[in-house]
Amino acid sequence: VYYDENTVNLNAAHEWEGLASCLDYFRVLTRSGEDLFGAKLAAAYDARFSGGALFTAGSAATGMYRGLKLWEAAVNEAGNVDRDDVAAALDHAKISEGPGGPAEMVPGKWHCRMNMYIAEAKGGQYEIISRSSMVDPKEC
Repeated sequence: VYYDENTVNLNAAHEWEGLASCLDYFRVLTRSGEDLFGAKLAAAYDARFSGGALFTAGSAATGMYRGLKLWEAAVNEAGNVDRDDVAAALDHAKISEGPGGPAEMVPGKWHCRMNMYIAEAKGGQYEIISRSSMVDPKEC
């Protein structure tokens, strides 16, 4: 099931109690101190866009962030924005920090390794019940 913390804006907590979801980021990681970078990113987002939707893995927020940062790393390595140069650098780009943890491109595959988390809804919040580090896309 693909549900994130914005579920609280759509359904009452009892409607999704016990629901399991697998995503690359859950805000509970920031509250537990496990993802300090994600905590700073979420706090900055909340300050800028208070009272609305949360920064979550849903709506592609974490994937867009990760993609832009991997592209930035590739541009920095290439030293220019030439399409072929950036594509060559992107093939092995890595970021050490991102929401949910680091990420790296799988050379020759155009896919990304990243951490994945399985969480269960309990009392209106998610609780991480399983973690997988740097999951290769073929494992999903």
